[in-house]
Amino acid sequence: MRTRKSIPLLLCLVLTLSGCGLVGGDRGPKPLTPMPSEVPAGPEYASVDDVVAALVKGGFDCKVTLRNENKFGSDATCEVQHRGTTVYNEVKVLSTARFSRDEVGDSIATGRRAYRHTFVAAGNWFIWVRPGVYAHDMAAALPGSVVLDPIVDK
Repeated sequence: MRTRKSIPLLLCLVLTLSGCGLVGGDRGPKPLTPMPSEVPAGPEYASVDDVVAALVKGGFDCKVTLRNENKFGSDATCEVQHRGTTVYNEVKVLSTARFSRDEVGDSIATGRRAYRHTFVAAGNWFIWVRPGVYAHDMAAALPGSVVLDPIVDK
């Protein structure tokens, strides 16, 4: 008799756990959004300092206001005075030892779709340019890079 009472309780528990995603069905991580095909594989940079140096070489005095480096890569915010406007460049360089090209692409896709950011990108790095209207100017200073406009779902 005890077994008959346990069966509905066990069934209820399994259904509850499966509804929470703890039992049954392989949901796994969502697939990565690949790097857009127009983004060149290089140049790759070791750190944000290299990207900032390339911007300076390209004619933009990029003053770093925030910088962070860790085992995953490095990031910085640098400001450029351009056409009477302060242009904020949030630079991200991801470690090629830890991240695949598609993981870099997935990071870019999130910013483009969810937040409607405009990026300059190549290799293992990208820059969120604000205001985005100046992204083409920043890209011109960084040989081999491309501009990625926001993704707006219709």
